[in-house]
Amino acid sequence: MLKSFLNTKNSKIVAGNYLALLFIQGANILLPLFTLPYLIRTIGTERFGLVMIAQSIGVFLTIVVDFGFNISATREVSLLRKNREKLSQLYWNIFYIKSALVVLAFMVLVLMVITIPRFRSESLVYILSFGMVLGQAIFPTWFFQGIEKMKVITFINVLAKIIFTISIFIFILSPLDYQRVPLLNGGGFIVAGIIGFLYSLKYVDFKKPDYKAIRILLKDSSSLFISNFATSLYTSSNTFILGMLGGDAIAGIYSSMEKLVLALKNVFVPLYQAIFPWLATKKPFQIKAFIKKISIPIAVIGMILTIVMILIAKPLLHFIYDDVNIDSYSSIFQILALIALFSSLNMLLISLYYPAIKHYKKRMYTLVTGGVFNLIVALIAGYFYGIYGVAIAAVTTELFILILARYFYSKDTDIIIEG
Repeated sequence: MLKSFLNTKNSKIVAGNYLALLFIQGANILLPLFTLPYLIRTIGTERFGLVMIAQSIGVFLTIVVDFGFNISATREVSLLRKNREKLSQLYWNIFYIKSALVVLAFMVLVLMVITIPRFRSESLVYILSFGMVLGQAIFPTWFFQGIEKMKVITFINVLAKIIFTISIFIFILSPLDYQRVPLLNGGGFIVAGIIGFLYSLKYVDFKKPDYKAIRILLKDSSSLFISNFATSLYTSSNTFILGMLGGDAIAGIYSSMEKLVLALKNVFVPLYQAIFPWLATKKPFQIKAFIKKISIPIAVIGMILTIVMILIAKPLLHFIYDDVNIDSYSSIFQILALIALFSSLNMLLISLYYPAIKHYKKRMYTLVTGGVFNLIVALIAGYFYGIYGVAIAAVTTELFILILARYFYSKDTDIIIEG
């Protein structure tokens, strides 16, 4: 199947989409290399940690608003893209759901700010961080992925990120300007979201809500929502946990390294996103055959990235941040570098294989178990060993999820490889 795929026009479409999405990830990797060091030097590690803790809450709320549609809706759009009537109804049903969830998420954030003293003292930072939630809710990434118009996503997202990057250097000039960071970040997401939303309207017609279809969408995506929320327990909660246990400064140090590792990890995301719409239309045995054939190349790439990061950890951190405190924790970056290897393989199953064959419950079980595992280990290890304990918890969780995902993959005996 892999050979036939490479020899068809589908490969050109996927390759084009991959390059577009890779360009986005390139912006995600390179632009922070300019802003993160500047922010740490300008507002300080402690305030940077505060901003990152608020951002981690924004990530949680974004997952609530997304409700798993980044996978389920992408798949449905890829199947309905030739039927404008049904595609339009699906589009607007998801829009109505997301609108309601945005209101719910904002109410949750306000409640947290009012009731938790730590958040109340810096309420503006947390409220302004909601801009990223609103912006990502508006931008129909799932729709553009489904109709395989990745170039649109690329142009809008990269433009917004460049504007945000430039704004950082213009408006963040002293430690007192730290509240402007979430404002500018959220503003970039909102502007991109509005442009993306308006552009998407050329592909659909306006439809009133179909409440029966909305209930079905919510039911079908509920397991994906739980899965994605569980994912955030090990991808976004560690900065929050460390901040609660050790304070904003140590959270800032951890987040500065985690940002780099996540950027490295996300090198694989555009590849899986580009392949998914095509793979979702195939039969289960074809999907499993494809996954089996690309596993080894992915593992090799992940291994190379991990080794390189371990070898250059200290000079890399010094070159990027030039901060004595961050330099002293270079061993943390070496530990976190293992995530590149483990996550590249578990995402192959979690983000590509199980969604493509619609085994959402297996995906959910794997991620929920992994999320709970991380939460428990990070809290215990973080309490006793601080930043080192949290870093080890993050890496161990990625390995745990990989083992569990591979176990379920090997048990899929009902999917017989043919041809």
